[in-house]
Amino acid sequence: MRLLILAAATLAVAAPSFAAPFEPGVYLGVSGGRASVSSKYVDNSSDFSVGGAIGYQYSPNLGFDVYTRGLSLNPFRGLFTEAGYYPDRTYGIAVQGTAPLNERFSLFGRAGVGRTSMQGNRSDLPDRNETDPMVGVGVSYAFNRQWSIGVDASYLTKTEVSLFSFGARFNF
Repeated sequence: MRLLILAAATLAVAAPSFAAPFEPGVYLGVSGGRASVSSKYVDNSSDFSVGGAIGYQYSPNLGFDVYTRGLSLNPFRGLFTEAGYYPDRTYGIAVQGTAPLNERFSLFGRAGVGRTSMQGNRSDLPDRNETDPMVGVGVSYAFNRQWSIGVDASYLTKTEVSLFSFGARFNF
């Protein structure tokens, strides 16, 4: 439901216009979606995940951003579960390649590296961080030069977290 409200708000703010010439610059992005993981320490029920990014678009085809995302995964807790770690948050840097399909739609691919916070499912397990490569693909729709929305799928390769999200982006 929150994703629908975010999409409606984005549509209301973004007035349709003709595609403007490309201008390099800073952008802000927000996204929400689902995170799931292959782990014996976590309930894999596709938990809600929210994230944000700030980046710079160098050309119509190349940009980079710094991102963060809460994974909100629910650990198995209790006397009968094995002690172990589960991914809780991730942050990092990514490069994004974009292939415009027409003046509104674009395909994109992302690759980056980040740090994933690993939480213990027992109070006696100290938290730790993992270096975690990330890859992803998606499609976006530009309302005008400033506003766009998109859907994407990403994968954190070391911690085996799959992310599916819907987001909005504002280009300054």
